[in-house]
Amino acid sequence: MTWRIDCFIRIKLLGSDEPNLAISICMQRRLFLGNILKPIGLITTACVGATPPAPGSAAAPAQPDAPKTEALTKNKSGGFNALAVAQASFHRMFKDGSLTLDTFPQWVKMQCGLTRVQWSGGLLPAITQASAKTLRGACDAQGVRSLLIDPSIGIGLASADAGVSGAALERLKPWCDIAIELACTGLAIDLRGEGTYEEQLPRAVAGANLAFKVAAAVGLPLVAQSLGGFTSNATFMAALMEQLKNAAIRLEPTFDSWKISEQETYNRARGMGLMLPYAASILADYTDFATDGDSVNFKSDYLMRQIRATTFRGPVAILYKGPGDELAGVLKAKSILIKYKCVV
Repeated sequence: MTWRIDCFIRIKLLGSDEPNLAISICMQRRLFLGNILKPIGLITTACVGATPPAPGSAAAPAQPDAPKTEALTKNKSGGFNALAVAQASFHRMFKDGSLTLDTFPQWVKMQCGLTRVQWSGGLLPAITQASAKTLRGACDAQGVRSLLIDPSIGIGLASADAGVSGAALERLKPWCDIAIELACTGLAIDLRGEGTYEEQLPRAVAGANLAFKVAAAVGLPLVAQSLGGFTSNATFMAALMEQLKNAAIRLEPTFDSWKISEQETYNRARGMGLMLPYAASILADYTDFATDGDSVNFKSDYLMRQIRATTFRGPVAILYKGPGDELAGVLKAKSILIKYKCVV
């Protein structure tokens, strides 16, 4: 029908005394179709699953935990972001032995009502590829999925000393194999360093590139975390991403870790806005709760509305880092986030 109308317009107008009008209408039609069809083509391309990278090739970017068809829209239960829990939320329970790796997958499913976990290397003592495979089996039996793993190797990747950065890289290497055995979606890296903004930025870039060469060999995406110092400065982290220009290195914006120094804290709303375009996941870190049930340090409503205003549909990981009952803290955070259509 569109073609027939177009032909009619061309015949009528090209034969008239208004040739410029005819040309203008034809051009407008082309612009209209281009503006409609081009986005459709882009959306179609975005919905096609990417081919997993072959070993040795550049790693694919960290993908949202939800299925591809749900990455751009709500999922069937009406939610947007899948909830996960950080193993580090239970660090006291692991330290006193009331939680063990053998029991954790079933416990986190039954007690937390969650089936996605972010692992902490500090709570995976003496783990090997063989024991990681066993842990993966326990997770699979409960339907628990492994997301990001934090190797907890300490500061060093972004050091100005080549010996220090090289040693940090060696500590990182075994964790790539552990992450693959656990079927993790990414490997966390720590890009803290020393010096001024101008001194640290190129060192952070170099450290991220060092880690990428190792992780890319097994097709594992990297996620730079906000751990204090300039890594909690969103201007710094956004500048880092602009220099890296590597889709296989992403960020994890945080609710509450914006402390640059004892004297300076980055504005969390501005920080979230700058980092969300590069996010692989979001860390919902809670320390304590007010009488209204929300965090004592921030308004979850404001942060979640800010997230909803973007296309980010990746996982939101709960980290309870406060005193008292760790399970109760996680469950309080979970109840808050479910209000904003995060889903289990």
